[in-house]
Amino acid sequence: MKRVMLYIKEIWRCKDLYRIFMNIECSKHAIRGKTADIGSGSSRASYHRFFSVEKGVEILALDRQISPIDFERDRLPYPDTSVDTILVFNVFEHIYNYSALVSEIKRVLRPGGRIYGAVPFLVGFHPDPQDFWRYTSSALKAVFKSSGFNDIEIKILGSGPFTASFFQIEFMAPRILKIIILPLLFLLDFLFLKLKPGIYPEKFALGLFFTFRK
Repeated sequence: MKRVMLYIKEIWRCKDLYRIFMNIECSKHAIRGKTADIGSGSSRASYHRFFSVEKGVEILALDRQISPIDFERDRLPYPDTSVDTILVFNVFEHIYNYSALVSEIKRVLRPGGRIYGAVPFLVGFHPDPQDFWRYTSSALKAVFKSSGFNDIEIKILGSGPFTASFFQIEFMAPRILKIIILPLLFLLDFLFLKLKPGIYPEKFALGLFFTFRK
Protein backbone atom coordinates (compact mmCIF):
# COMPACT_ATOMS: atom_id res chain seq x y z
CA MET A 1 0.00 0.00 0.00
CA LYS A 2 2.86 2.40 0.79
CA ARG A 3 4.27 1.81 -2.70
CA VAL A 4 0.91 2.49 -4.34
CA MET A 5 0.49 5.72 -2.37
CA LEU A 6 3.90 6.90 -3.53
CA TYR A 7 2.92 6.25 -7.15
CA ILE A 8 -0.35 8.12 -6.66
CA LYS A 9 1.50 11.09 -5.19
CA GLU A 10 3.88 11.22 -8.17
CA ILE A 11 1.03 10.86 -10.67
CA TRP A 12 -0.55 13.90 -9.04
CA ARG A 13 2.74 15.69 -9.70
CA CYS A 14 2.14 14.85 -13.41
CA LYS A 15 4.95 12.29 -13.62
CA ASP A 16 4.48 9.40 -16.04
CA LEU A 17 5.02 5.77 -15.06
CA TYR A 18 8.52 5.57 -16.48
CA ARG A 19 9.64 8.60 -14.47
CA ILE A 20 7.99 7.22 -11.36
CA PHE A 21 9.71 3.84 -11.66
CA MET A 22 13.00 5.65 -12.29
CA ASN A 23 12.65 8.01 -9.35
CA ILE A 24 11.73 5.25 -6.93
CA GLU A 25 14.83 3.31 -7.96
CA CYS A 26 16.87 6.44 -7.21
CA SER A 27 15.56 6.34 -3.63
CA LYS A 28 17.64 3.19 -3.05
CA HIS A 29 20.92 5.04 -3.64
CA ALA A 30 22.96 7.92 -2.22
CA ILE A 31 25.02 10.60 -3.91
CA ARG A 32 28.14 12.08 -2.39
CA GLY A 33 30.75 14.76 -2.95
CA LYS A 34 31.05 16.80 -6.12
CA THR A 35 28.24 15.58 -8.36
CA ALA A 36 27.97 16.30 -12.08
CA ASP A 37 24.41 15.96 -13.39
CA ILE A 38 24.83 15.60 -17.13
CA GLY A 39 21.74 16.55 -19.10
CA SER A 40 19.54 17.73 -16.23
CA GLY A 41 19.14 21.31 -17.45
CA SER A 42 19.35 24.33 -15.21
CA SER A 43 16.46 23.40 -12.91
CA ARG A 44 16.29 20.81 -10.17
CA ALA A 45 15.35 17.41 -11.62
CA SER A 46 12.58 15.31 -10.09
CA TYR A 47 14.97 12.46 -9.24
CA HIS A 48 16.95 14.78 -6.95
CA ARG A 49 14.08 14.51 -4.49
CA PHE A 50 14.57 10.75 -4.20
CA PHE A 51 18.32 10.23 -3.79
CA SER A 52 19.77 10.18 -0.32
CA VAL A 53 22.22 13.07 -0.24
CA GLU A 54 25.29 12.89 1.95
CA LYS A 55 26.52 15.98 3.76
CA GLY A 56 28.52 18.40 1.64
CA VAL A 57 27.17 17.31 -1.75
CA GLU A 58 27.52 19.90 -4.52
CA ILE A 59 25.37 19.24 -7.61
CA LEU A 60 26.58 20.82 -10.85
CA ALA A 61 23.98 20.77 -13.64
CA LEU A 62 25.10 20.49 -17.25
CA ASP A 63 22.87 20.50 -20.33
CA ARG A 64 23.81 20.93 -23.98
CA GLN A 65 20.54 22.77 -24.65
CA ILE A 66 21.66 25.50 -22.24
CA SER A 67 25.45 25.50 -22.44
CA PRO A 68 27.36 25.29 -25.76
CA ILE A 69 28.81 21.83 -25.00
CA ASP A 70 28.46 19.00 -27.52
CA PHE A 71 28.46 15.68 -25.66
CA GLU A 72 29.59 13.86 -28.80
CA ARG A 73 32.74 15.92 -29.37
CA ASP A 74 33.56 18.27 -26.50
CA ARG A 75 35.31 17.61 -23.23
CA LEU A 76 33.23 17.88 -20.09
CA PRO A 77 34.09 21.11 -18.23
CA TYR A 78 35.73 19.36 -15.28
CA PRO A 79 39.40 18.51 -14.59
CA ASP A 80 40.59 14.91 -14.66
CA THR A 81 39.46 12.78 -11.68
CA SER A 82 37.66 15.73 -10.06
CA VAL A 83 34.09 14.40 -9.74
CA ASP A 84 32.80 11.97 -7.08
CA THR A 85 29.39 11.14 -8.56
CA ILE A 86 27.89 11.43 -12.02
CA LEU A 87 24.18 11.44 -12.82
CA VAL A 88 23.24 10.80 -16.44
CA PHE A 89 19.49 10.25 -16.78
CA ASN A 90 17.76 9.91 -20.16
CA VAL A 91 20.76 11.18 -22.09
CA PHE A 92 22.43 8.27 -23.87
CA GLU A 93 19.50 7.65 -26.21
CA HIS A 94 20.04 11.16 -27.61
CA ILE A 95 23.80 10.74 -28.20
CA TYR A 96 24.83 9.08 -31.46
CA ASN A 97 28.54 8.95 -30.59
CA TYR A 98 27.90 7.70 -27.08
CA SER A 99 31.45 6.30 -26.71
CA ALA A 100 32.79 9.88 -26.54
CA LEU A 101 30.56 10.70 -23.57
CA VAL A 102 31.44 7.42 -21.82
CA SER A 103 35.13 8.23 -22.26
CA GLU A 104 34.67 11.71 -20.80
CA ILE A 105 32.75 10.34 -17.83
CA LYS A 106 35.63 8.01 -17.11
CA ARG A 107 38.15 10.86 -17.43
CA VAL A 108 36.51 13.21 -14.93
CA LEU A 109 35.41 10.60 -12.39
CA ARG A 110 37.62 9.91 -9.42
CA PRO A 111 38.77 6.33 -8.75
CA GLY A 112 35.95 4.61 -6.90
CA GLY A 113 33.45 7.21 -8.10
CA ARG A 114 29.92 6.10 -8.88
CA ILE A 115 27.64 6.70 -11.87
CA TYR A 116 23.84 6.56 -11.72
CA GLY A 117 21.58 6.86 -14.72
CA ALA A 118 18.70 5.51 -16.78
CA VAL A 119 17.71 5.01 -20.39
CA PRO A 120 14.24 4.42 -21.83
CA PHE A 121 13.24 1.18 -23.53
CA LEU A 122 9.52 1.04 -24.35
CA VAL A 123 9.26 4.83 -24.14
CA GLY A 124 8.18 6.30 -27.48
CA PHE A 125 10.21 8.41 -29.89
CA HIS A 126 11.18 11.71 -28.28
CA PRO A 127 13.67 13.84 -30.27
CA ASP A 128 15.54 16.25 -28.01
CA PRO A 129 16.88 17.24 -30.49
CA GLN A 130 17.47 13.68 -31.78
CA ASP A 131 16.49 10.24 -30.53
CA PHE A 132 18.88 7.51 -31.70
CA TRP A 133 18.98 4.46 -29.45
CA ARG A 134 17.10 1.98 -27.27
CA TYR A 135 19.50 -0.05 -25.13
CA THR A 136 19.02 -3.55 -23.73
CA SER A 137 20.67 -4.56 -20.46
CA SER A 138 23.16 -6.64 -22.47
CA ALA A 139 24.12 -3.60 -24.54
CA LEU A 140 24.61 -1.40 -21.49
CA LYS A 141 26.79 -4.00 -19.78
CA ALA A 142 28.90 -4.38 -22.93
CA VAL A 143 29.36 -0.60 -23.34
CA PHE A 144 30.35 0.06 -19.75
CA LYS A 145 32.43 -3.09 -19.22
CA SER A 146 34.43 -2.51 -22.41
CA SER A 147 35.15 1.02 -21.15
CA GLY A 148 36.74 -0.36 -17.98
CA PHE A 149 33.99 0.28 -15.42
CA ASN A 150 33.24 -2.11 -12.53
CA ASP A 151 30.34 -3.20 -10.31
CA ILE A 152 27.83 -2.76 -13.13
CA GLU A 153 24.24 -3.19 -11.97
CA ILE A 154 21.18 -2.81 -14.18
CA LYS A 155 17.60 -2.78 -12.93
CA ILE A 156 14.43 -3.09 -14.97
CA LEU A 157 12.07 -0.12 -14.65
CA GLY A 158 8.62 -1.58 -14.96
CA SER A 159 6.09 -3.91 -13.43
CA GLY A 160 4.83 -6.12 -16.25
CA PRO A 161 2.78 -6.21 -19.45
CA PHE A 162 -0.29 -4.37 -18.15
CA THR A 163 1.52 -1.27 -16.91
CA ALA A 164 3.71 -1.37 -20.06
CA SER A 165 0.61 -1.44 -22.27
CA PHE A 166 -1.13 1.31 -20.32
CA PHE A 167 1.99 3.49 -20.54
CA GLN A 168 1.54 3.74 -24.32
CA ILE A 169 -1.75 5.62 -23.87
CA GLU A 170 -1.09 7.13 -20.46
CA PHE A 171 -0.61 10.62 -21.86
CA MET A 172 -4.29 10.66 -22.91
CA ALA A 173 -5.66 9.66 -19.50
CA PRO A 174 -6.60 12.18 -16.81
CA ARG A 175 -4.75 11.93 -13.53
CA ILE A 176 -7.77 10.69 -11.62
CA LEU A 177 -8.21 7.77 -14.02
CA LYS A 178 -4.55 6.82 -13.66
CA ILE A 179 -4.89 6.87 -9.87
CA ILE A 180 -7.97 4.64 -10.00
CA ILE A 181 -6.57 2.09 -12.45
CA LEU A 182 -2.98 1.85 -11.18
CA PRO A 183 -3.56 -0.66 -8.31
CA LEU A 184 -5.42 -2.96 -10.73
CA LEU A 185 -2.55 -2.81 -13.22
CA PHE A 186 -0.03 -3.75 -10.54
CA LEU A 187 -2.22 -6.66 -9.46
CA LEU A 188 -2.61 -7.93 -13.03
CA ASP A 189 1.14 -7.68 -13.62
CA PHE A 190 1.82 -9.61 -10.43
CA LEU A 191 -0.61 -12.39 -11.35
CA PHE A 192 0.66 -12.58 -14.93
CA LEU A 193 4.30 -12.98 -13.90
CA LYS A 194 3.34 -15.59 -11.31
CA LEU A 195 1.46 -17.60 -13.95
CA LYS A 196 4.19 -17.10 -16.57
CA PRO A 197 7.44 -17.33 -14.58
CA GLY A 198 9.50 -18.19 -17.66
CA ILE A 199 8.94 -14.80 -19.31
CA TYR A 200 11.91 -12.49 -18.90
CA PRO A 201 10.74 -9.24 -17.23
CA GLU A 202 12.92 -7.04 -19.48
CA LYS A 203 10.39 -7.77 -22.24
CA PHE A 204 8.11 -5.26 -20.49
CA ALA A 205 10.72 -2.73 -19.33
CA LEU A 206 9.78 0.91 -19.73
CA GLY A 207 13.44 1.65 -19.16
CA LEU A 208 16.64 0.49 -17.49
CA PHE A 209 18.34 1.98 -14.43
CA PHE A 210 22.10 1.52 -14.25
CA THR A 211 24.86 2.11 -11.77
CA PHE A 212 28.55 1.34 -12.04
CA ARG A 213 31.88 2.35 -10.56
CA LYS A 214 35.24 3.49 -11.89
